[in-house]
Amino acid sequence: MMPTLPASLRPFAPHARTVLLRPYRALAATIVPDLGLRLIFPSGAPPARFALTNPLFQAARLGRRAILITVARGAHKRYCGNAFMDWQAFYVSLLVCTSLSGRHYMSDILFTRPPPPKMVPPPRLVHSSPWARAWAYAAFGPPPQVVIRKRVVVARGARTIALRVRRLLLMPGEQVLGFALSGVKGPLGPIHGAALYRGRHKWQRIPATLSCRPPTPSRQTACALALVPPARHVRRWHLVVLTAIGPVRLSW
Repeated sequence: MMPTLPASLRPFAPHARTVLLRPYRALAATIVPDLGLRLIFPSGAPPARFALTNPLFQAARLGRRAILITVARGAHKRYCGNAFMDWQAFYVSLLVCTSLSGRHYMSDILFTRPPPPKMVPPPRLVHSSPWARAWAYAAFGPPPQVVIRKRVVVARGARTIALRVRRLLLMPGEQVLGFALSGVKGPLGPIHGAALYRGRHKWQRIPATLSCRPPTPSRQTACALALVPPARHVRRWHLVVLTAIGPVRLSW
């Protein structure tokens, strides 16, 4: 509790000010000779860099969190100087001026950290590839799926490629057809494209987006075709994949 002071000394009583740190903060303070000004920083350490521009002012560290600024005795005139401070990622410029009056005197400046940013929910994931969508659905629960076990082997020259259709994932507003290719004989080579058709005698192409994983060292790769909108009431499917040895077709 502050002791009772005479009216003439009350302006010189300790007064504290709280300052919120920002990336750059400029402020001013009045210092009375023989009283001093204490700067208190958040938990951690005092500023890594501290400089006073006026040689009449002196600075001394108090403990692990505070710096005391004083002015030499006999400074009866008005003197000013800057105190430049770097504390972590914050820069502070403090103008300190002397005064024989305690009208605007402050004994302490307490610096505080800015509040942590509010947690913003992450944006809804937008999966740009069929594989990303398929794996997202698999992570949150397997959707209804139709298991398809169809395989065709095509040989041209010194190369032989096998095409297998695995399953059709039924998702809200979308279907994903998964298939795999492997180099049975010779390297698999790049996959240039894929198309999906329906119909028995007259084929109709189904709009779909292709996505493939890079081939594994065992000369295998997995691909997926996303159908948006889903193809409904399809009784006859035709998958044509453009490979290094030409088109490979599988119907079921």
